[in-house]
Amino acid sequence: MEEYFIFYKSLEYGEHQYNYTIKDAFFEEYNNADIKGGNLRVSVLLNKKNTHIEIYFDIKGTILLTCDRCLEMLDSEVNIKQTIYIKFGEKGSDEDENFYVLQESESEINLSEFINELIVVAIPMRKVHPEDENGNPTCPTDMLKYINNIKNDGSQIDPRWNELNKLKDGTS
Repeated sequence: MEEYFIFYKSLEYGEHQYNYTIKDAFFEEYNNADIKGGNLRVSVLLNKKNTHIEIYFDIKGTILLTCDRCLEMLDSEVNIKQTIYIKFGEKGSDEDENFYVLQESESEINLSEFINELIVVAIPMRKVHPEDENGNPTCPTDMLKYINNIKNDGSQIDPRWNELNKLKDGTS
């Protein structure tokens, strides 16, 4: 992961471009339970100024997730454009989601932490295979059959629900 460390103190003022290809090994390093792998192109533009550093991230590609419906793997598109600002001073002061503080004694920035955080935040809340043009799930057929069999198996319905459904429908 050393390739992601930028020794900003030795950089001249102005813009500096970095490009990375993110593969499965990157996600194994961070051991994220949701992301099983990925293939992403990351373009980073670091702009060093007198008082702060601006870092522009452009991340495109796919990450491998587990479908919440069928538990099979699915590729999820990622397209992130984000700017992060880094100021120098005391840690913990004035930090928010796009604004970070580095102590004057620090001499490097680890871009992998920012990249990982941006990708994790981009994970959709509901991770499912997309639906086809008729609105049907595109999960593997065997798993869909299994799910439908469980839904249609009347023996698993507690009879007390029938009485409650009558109250809800107004048929009691």
